[in-house]
Amino acid sequence: MAHYWASCAGGLQFALVKELENLEGTSIIPGIDTYGGVQFRTTSPLQKVAELRSADNVYAFLSHEKNIPVDKEVGVAFMQSLASKIDWGPVMQLHKQWQEAEETCSTSRTSDPLLTMNGITNTDQTCEVTQMSFRVTGNRICMNMKKHGYTSMDVAAAIGDGIHELHGWPADMRSYNVEVLAWIIDDELLLLLALIYSGNKKNTTNLQNSSKIDEPHSNHASEEQELGGEQANLTKKKGRVDRPSRADAQLYSRRPYRKALVHTSLKPSTAYGILQLADVQPGDIVLDPMCGCGTIPLEASDWLGSRIMGLGGDFINTAIEASRVNSVAGESAGPCDIVQWDASMLPLRTASVDRVICDMPFGNRCGNHKVREVLCPRVVKQVVRVLRPGSGVAVLMAQSKTMKEEIVVNQKAYLSLQQHFYVHMEGLKVDVFVVHRTTEAAPTQQIVKPSKKMVKRKRDGQFIKPSSPEIA
Repeated sequence: MAHYWASCAGGLQFALVKELENLEGTSIIPGIDTYGGVQFRTTSPLQKVAELRSADNVYAFLSHEKNIPVDKEVGVAFMQSLASKIDWGPVMQLHKQWQEAEETCSTSRTSDPLLTMNGITNTDQTCEVTQMSFRVTGNRICMNMKKHGYTSMDVAAAIGDGIHELHGWPADMRSYNVEVLAWIIDDELLLLLALIYSGNKKNTTNLQNSSKIDEPHSNHASEEQELGGEQANLTKKKGRVDRPSRADAQLYSRRPYRKALVHTSLKPSTAYGILQLADVQPGDIVLDPMCGCGTIPLEASDWLGSRIMGLGGDFINTAIEASRVNSVAGESAGPCDIVQWDASMLPLRTASVDRVICDMPFGNRCGNHKVREVLCPRVVKQVVRVLRPGSGVAVLMAQSKTMKEEIVVNQKAYLSLQQHFYVHMEGLKVDVFVVHRTTEAAPTQQIVKPSKKMVKRKRDGQFIKPSSPEIA
């Protein structure tokens, strides 16, 4: 049985566990609760593992160590000795299977490497460890302790020394065949081996600072086009290629609709986990009033196809452009409409939506915090109005001090709080609220006539003039 670690946003492991329980020949291994992810063994084909929607990525499991030394001298010596404790044969066999699948894709010019994995099964055969280059990526987090005596570079160097001494592999930070990841949280160490190295970077456009949408690059661009001139020729001579960044070599980057991004775009795997909380049913209208590049409604349409209707909107022009590019790229999966609007004055009928899933802006890259504290309660009032009484469900994500008060106190007649927990996203702790719409009729929305002066409401760095919503 192949031994994996699947990563996900911390707090959404339940969605990943649910998927793995339905994966044939899979046993979940409990005991690692510090990290965002799940450890498991499976005999399922690689294609089935690669189809996990709630996983950010999958890795070959190497080792998990508790109570590691935090002193520099003792800790470095401990990490250098770890390589000799690992059974590298099954791990490298699994690594070889994934690489052969992607090489087959490259040869056959298939757009998705995962399509070539069909029929390849996980086996217990051993694999001779051949000469190859490697790198180690270290990452440390101190949650319940002050600090470690060593840096992330010390961790990577120590583990790299152990691997080089054991296998004789040369280290190469750019053109490597194998990447080992060392994640340390407090006094726990998790060692993993990357399985996915080809990224989707050349097929993805970032529109945050662009006023014009470029056509996506060809899937079959030559190596010279990707690397350019002399560098490509040098790479050909060496027989190796520069790897994309770890952020690009993820399972979720292979979604068909993920073609254009904006800053702070939500991961599709996180969107899938949030959709599980909403209990989306066939025939539902799924709304994201602040959709960014459209990840949530497009993920719902890609997952459930024509059984639901996705609807998303945003105020920022670049977000709308990115959403429409992604909508066209993923239109074969299911219907999804993108509209430009003001989320605090939605142009939708009252009680017309079944599910609302909204990742509200948070963090330093999403505008002014004080403005968001005013904006979030206004969006909640619109959610109350458009949700169907008695059956509507909303999942709201935010970093807002006023959000819980708005739900529990100000809107208690219309919303019933079912769950409140935290999700760790890119180092930030985000509130998640799951609310059900009560049977109480929503208050009538008042149409406010815009004043002659510009109303300075700063949202994502822009000053906007409000317009009256078109209420049918």
